[in-house]
Amino acid sequence: MDMIGLNVERMQELINTPMDPPPSWARRWQIEAEHVLHLAHNAKNDNDLDTLTMLDGEAKRLVKEREARGK
Repeated sequence: MDMIGLNVERMQELINTPMDPPPSWARRWQIEAEHVLHLAHNAKNDNDLDTLTMLDGEAKRLVKEREARGK
């Protein structure tokens, strides 16, 4: 069983990894990832494990999307 939040942590690393020059899709990805990160922090602070689990799944999708498109 994976720990909840590992995908959120990986997504945060990717948010902070610069792309030079940034591709056209990067802005949309960044905005969505930052939104998921914000919601995940709120869920963690509220001890809402169901929401955090769902958001970790969203983070996994975003990580896969970014890694598939290249860094």
